Amino acid sequence: MTGAKKDTGKGPDAAHDAEQRHVVGALLKRYGRESLSEEAEIHQKASPHALFQMFQLAALTDARVTPETAVRTFVGLRDRKWSTAGQVLRAGADRIAAALKDAGYPEGDVRRITTAMTDAALHLQEDHGGDLSGLREDAGRDPGRERDLLRHFANVDDDVVDAFCREAQALWTELCPFVDKKVLDAADRLHLDKDAVSLRALVDDDREFVRLVDALVRVRHDEDGYHQVRELARAQA
Repeated sequence: MTGAKKDTGKGPDAAHDAEQRHVVGALLKRYGRESLSEEAEIHQKASPHALFQMFQLAALTDARVTPETAVRTFVGLRDRKWSTAGQVLRAGADRIAAALKDAGYPEGDVRRITTAMTDAALHLQEDHGGDLSGLREDAGRDPGRERDLLRHFANVDDDVVDAFCREAQALWTELCPFVDKKVLDAADRLHLDKDAVSLRALVDDDREFVRLVDALVRVRHDEDGYHQVRELARAQA
């Protein structure tokens, strides 16, 4: 009678974990050196300006453009000094809409995003002193309530709220780990686990998790991205 086979730690679960970590490494190497908000040089702290800028970037990302275009457009708005609630209200909807159109946004997206930005700026000034942290406190730091208030104060859909949560989760830690359908669809195509907790376990900290989440958003817009990530993961194995 032979003895029991020794557990070498290289069973199916260990192999699956190793494969996932190679894929995550490839994603971060190709797309994840910076999150979208880091690439846009938004300060990674929960200040009034930074949080409103993350909301602007979220609105710009939820459009028929690439994430790179969204970042460039945000930087253009900031260069014009249109990146705080007060500045947006002073600029006015017409000038913001013209800037979005010049950046290549489709007409329908221009109207929707301009309305979201100006409505958010107005309600933020009136209800929260220009600081989204006030909305967070009104929600009792409850993620579900935060999402409801974000939706209603700017009259935006879940996609904009999702994009904001992706970026803000390292600052509003009650949101973390957060992923949305777009991220999970990309994870599925790369055979990564399709839940936030499992994906978070594949990286070292919350900021790297945001970079991974944004890498999964970016790969969706790269025609050959999934193939290139798989090839890079195999090369790193």
